[in-house]
Amino acid sequence: MADVPDQKTFFLIVGLPRSGTSAIAQLLDHLGVYFGDPAHFLDAKKLTHNPIFYELQWVNDFNNRVLKAWNCTYTDDALPIESDFQHPQMAGLREALRNQLVQEFASHAIVGVKDPRICFTFPLWRAVVTEMGYALKTILTLRSPSAVLKSIQAVTPGRATRWQRFYARHLLAVRYFTRDVPVCQFDYDQLMQQPVAYAQQRAADLGLPIPDPIHATRHLTRDHYHHQPDEAGAGSRWVDQIDSDIRAGRLDPSDYLTFREIALLFTEELRALELHPPAGIPEWFRQHQQLLAVFRRGGRFEVTPQPNGTLRIRGLPPP
Repeated sequence: MADVPDQKTFFLIVGLPRSGTSAIAQLLDHLGVYFGDPAHFLDAKKLTHNPIFYELQWVNDFNNRVLKAWNCTYTDDALPIESDFQHPQMAGLREALRNQLVQEFASHAIVGVKDPRICFTFPLWRAVVTEMGYALKTILTLRSPSAVLKSIQAVTPGRATRWQRFYARHLLAVRYFTRDVPVCQFDYDQLMQQPVAYAQQRAADLGLPIPDPIHATRHLTRDHYHHQPDEAGAGSRWVDQIDSDIRAGRLDPSDYLTFREIALLFTEELRALELHPPAGIPEWFRQHQQLLAVFRRGGRFEVTPQPNGTLRIRGLPPP
């Protein structure tokens, strides 16, 4: 099959699950962006929380293969950095991705892919897409964190602190990996509140013609807008602040590295010990409990290495 011609456009949609990525992808579909063969999308009959996903099953599977190469999983412990993309298995994965993209999109000029996992695999996608001659346009979907977390827990119940960290990890990672590329932020709540006006604004930002805005936004009905923003916030000041900072363009990319440095101290073995603390609590376990307490309070934290090899973890007040 022939390679993709030069000067094609590739829209890469990143953002949390339940943040409106499917609705935004469907809008872009109405504007001429091709998201692949619908027969290859996630099966909405099995995953009934969305009427249509615009998310290719093979893309999910591919990103999971990347995460597996790092011996981690998407939902709990994916915290890669650039050096991880030099892993010996990456060369084969890059070639596999290139072949899949050619197979799915070779005959289309304007294409798009979405998958929340790309928040963590973005450098690999960016490298392959640009090598193939595409002009890359990155879209970050944002939605009120309180609404995202309520929607996630409705689909996958779990402890609030787990999903709060899940939320923060996505935004910290995607801010870090996209720190040197333009990113178009797409606010799902604003889109649902003013679909025509907001769609026209964002279409112009993306360079996409929108000859019939009402037709293009016909799928944006209140029937699929189940969780609205909660004025009380997400239950975590830390999460709310990260969301506010990324929207305002003041989230420091290095915040991801700080978060990663601390999170990697606590392996699955240590998490298991949280449930059954040893009789004589060692210093590392006390620090683990202190970090968890900071997370639960929703605050930020400061970490200072100590001469004896331990870490001083101190919660910080809201800015």
